[in-house]
Amino acid sequence: MNDYQLGANLRRQILADLQRGQFSDGRRLQALVGDFCGESQSNLLPALKYLVLTPAFSHAVGQTPALEADARLQLRLNQELQELFAPAICQRMAAVVSGLLNLGEGSTATATVSAALAPSAGSSRGLVAVLSFIAGVLLVGVVGGLMWLLLLSRQQQALAPPTGGTPLQEAPALREQPRESALPPPAPDLEQPLDPAAVDLAITTVQQLYSALSSRNSEAARQLFGAAAADQFDPSFFEQFERVSVADLRETNRTGSTVNLKGVVTFLYPDGSSQSETRNFSVDTGASPAVITASAFGQVVKPRN
Repeated sequence: MNDYQLGANLRRQILADLQRGQFSDGRRLQALVGDFCGESQSNLLPALKYLVLTPAFSHAVGQTPALEADARLQLRLNQELQELFAPAICQRMAAVVSGLLNLGEGSTATATVSAALAPSAGSSRGLVAVLSFIAGVLLVGVVGGLMWLLLLSRQQQALAPPTGGTPLQEAPALREQPRESALPPPAPDLEQPLDPAAVDLAITTVQQLYSALSSRNSEAARQLFGAAAADQFDPSFFEQFERVSVADLRETNRTGSTVNLKGVVTFLYPDGSSQSETRNFSVDTGASPAVITASAFGQVVKPRN
């Protein structure tokens, strides 16, 4: 499957959802695009997940007819990608967008994107010039520092007492005086073993969060995740489900007071259908109360049925 066919497959999925009366939510599409990508297209996944959340994409899906074959819309979608991603990724995503809008493989809009990306070569040369200047300044600083250290070493050697000859009479008295160790005291051990109960605390925190989201208790839910993870637990997103639950939580690794978990989240729709997917969680058990600091989608293990 090439990049154009990837976009065409995504188009068919969106149109099928709309025919069933199901609005193509950007967050749901983020979870699905990974299933559409082949092995050679894994590097396009970040760009695809970004694209389905852009205002231009929402406009393309919401208009009538949806995903209309419009070259102006294609250019707008490509411009959204050019603001964040490298030219090589944008060039391949242009073919994906062509398939998404059913404009035909190798359409002229792809050539337009290539022309839009061409000026970046001049910018790259300018960037290289700036980096070369910075490297030169750093090199001068390093050489100057080495020269200063060499001069300081020679001065210390000139002031050091001679090793040969008759020892000074005061030497025995000096040897009798107590001397402090030249080594600094050992640093305290900051890597304390993690309390085994921390894993249970992390699992309980995740379970309480999904219980609050399922019962639409947004105030209780907000107490259980940090600002960095807020976009993953927007209460308005969970309002479309009859119930949401998490199960099979297990520890994958830990760093300091942060416990990393993996579990299976199940979404139950009002029509009785459900979908299950894996999700990763990072829980800071050192906070009071413990909070989820990060969360990421894994993969769909049971498609909606």
